[in-house]
Amino acid sequence: MRSILNESDRAEIVKRVQALSISSTGRCGSLDVASMLQHLHLSARMGLGDLPLPSANKRAFQMFPLKHLILYVLPFPKSAPTAPGLKPGAAVVLEDERAAVLELLERIGTGPRDGPGPAHPLFGPLTWREWGVVMYKHTDHHLRQFGA
Repeated sequence: MRSILNESDRAEIVKRVQALSISSTGRCGSLDVASMLQHLHLSARMGLGDLPLPSANKRAFQMFPLKHLILYVLPFPKSAPTAPGLKPGAAVVLEDERAAVLELLERIGTGPRDGPGPAHPLFGPLTWREWGVVMYKHTDHHLRQFGA
């Protein structure tokens, strides 16, 4: 399974983030490229525990087998709902958001590998290994939207 905790997977994601430009356009969804990077920036802060978000109280997503299927088997669905705290805000600068995403992905990727990590608003408690997988999968999902 691909994970931000794997150096080669992280390097591939970094290369794809660096390939984005102001002219990159989304194939679906409503975000422009800078707003998408802001969304990934906020998500990475959540994954580090720097941006705690309230639970969505959807217990089914926190239980096996649904949690396992979403984290490890199924692709992220297009137009899946976003936690309000992860929605982009005011206009942002692409290069600032790119730098923030790259720095935070590196922090996650070189951080703890074992034990409990922060809670996710939908999936509930996640281990650091689960966070590595979900961060890779989420970032990959949005990069694919922009052809990167």
